[in-house]
Amino acid sequence: MQKERLVLGLAGVFAGTTVLVVLVSIAFAQPALFVVAVPMAVATYVFWYQASGKLKQRIKRTQARSRSRGVGGGRADPGRGGFGAGPRPPPSGARGQAAWEAWERRQREWRQQRRQRQNAAEPSTGLSAAEAYRRLGLDPNADEQRVKRAYRERVKDVHPDRGGSEEEFKKVTEAYETLT
Repeated sequence: MQKERLVLGLAGVFAGTTVLVVLVSIAFAQPALFVVAVPMAVATYVFWYQASGKLKQRIKRTQARSRSRGVGGGRADPGRGGFGAGPRPPPSGARGQAAWEAWERRQREWRQQRRQRQNAAEPSTGLSAAEAYRRLGLDPNADEQRVKRAYRERVKDVHPDRGGSEEEFKKVTEAYETLT
């Protein structure tokens, strides 16, 4: 909110200066001053466009249009590499709840495949997933959000800065790292 007021203030200053330059150029018959007034008028418009929020809306519309056309990010083939590769959520609206559920299912499968690849590549730390779930006080079918929430709650109790034991803190952290 502060930034918008600042940009709006800059737009006001540039608008006032532009008007002043135009009036001076008319009063003293100096058409060369119009050359100075034009870029200032353009800057005024850009500042106002940004401060009013219209620039942000236009960028969002452009991005949405690009995604719907398959431009950028490999929308047509989400399994391919590249920046931001991975499953994409379906567009809201037309596809509805069934598409959203299918997307969530693909997300879970993709995460599970990624974990399997990581586990195959990394040597075992000695802590099994079942032991990690037990340390965090969770059942084995808990999702990632529950794991994160349980970790945060356990860390509050066992953190050395809060009077907990450093060994217990390391065990909880190891369990969390095993599950994520």
